[in-house]
Amino acid sequence: MTTTPARPTAVRLRLSGVPAVVDALERDFGRLPAGMWDPRHHYLLDALDRHESQRFVVWGDHAPRSVVHLGLTGTVLPAGHPDGAEELAPFVERSRWRIMIGDEAITSALLDLAMGRSWWRRRPQVRIQRFMTVERMDGFADVEGFRRGARQDLPWLEEFACRLHVEDRMGPPLGGSARVAVGHRMGESVDRGMTWVVERAGRPVAKLDLSLYSTRRGAQIAGVYVDPEWRGRGIATGMVQRLSAELLHGGLPVISLHVRDDNEPAIRAYRGAGFAERGNWLLALR
Repeated sequence: MTTTPARPTAVRLRLSGVPAVVDALERDFGRLPAGMWDPRHHYLLDALDRHESQRFVVWGDHAPRSVVHLGLTGTVLPAGHPDGAEELAPFVERSRWRIMIGDEAITSALLDLAMGRSWWRRRPQVRIQRFMTVERMDGFADVEGFRRGARQDLPWLEEFACRLHVEDRMGPPLGGSARVAVGHRMGESVDRGMTWVVERAGRPVAKLDLSLYSTRRGAQIAGVYVDPEWRGRGIATGMVQRLSAELLHGGLPVISLHVRDDNEPAIRAYRGAGFAERGNWLLALR
């Protein structure tokens, strides 16, 4: 008589298991040889570097095969093999997430499970994101007016962030307390030195932010926005290339970003800045 082996269960990550999860993420769950690492997972690796192991759930028998990071702000990031979705799904739903983003296969599997169980009162918005990276740049772009953001820029930065929220199909126009929250978030980004602007005619006409900065793992660019009056002049390509080159020449190993799959102008700008596509992510909003 033969018995079917029991499926592994998903469990909260313990400190003793952190090295195995780091190895799994660096090698893309066995897809890469030792000595290489996958920058698609550098947000998760940075979270472990920052001792956030208590936010991770792991699935697998003798080695991690799937993981999910349950962020404090309602963002969930899954990675690994989609066959772990069944066991990870209850943890994901209990987190009351607002944004789920990660590798297309496992994120899609989690969403399919959730919709099949009627966990949601309304169907989430789901779209493909292209994950892009650059690891080397030979020179710096000469971008007129490129500088770090400052406190006096905050009215413009808040406005740009609110416009980007709508243009990037993250939701309806922001007002009231939601707009105030955006202003606070931009202020924190400026204070941390994580926002840059391009100034023309005495005011900012474009901005970008860093959502991740790690001397060990690299940086991730986000929040790229150019005022409509100034589009078509190469500003987005220039400022992304300039910042990426500065960071890479400063010793960071890789710069990444992700962009909506149908945003062809942005994709062309990032390719022009030296970025290459590394695969698809799935983004779900609810």
